[in-house]
Amino acid sequence: MARIEIPKDCFVCDVCNAQLSDSNFIATADSVWYEGWLYCMDCKAKYTPEKSLKMVKEIHEGEDCSQTELAKPIIMEDGF
Repeated sequence: MARIEIPKDCFVCDVCNAQLSDSNFIATADSVWYEGWLYCMDCKAKYTPEKSLKMVKEIHEGEDCSQTELAKPIIMEDGF
């Protein structure tokens, strides 16, 4: 089985792709992290995900997120 790790250089809104952290994973804007989704505040207001998704945490500008799942590399594995 092949395993590929793709490092991240920041985290972004899963809806509009706005960059929400710097390269050290320090938040550059407020956002809300739901299971499986990260929303910038504009997209949160527009789509109101709190009606259907479980919130993991609110992230505030300047917050260090380097030790969270948001900073971990993307892992791709195939079944071959």
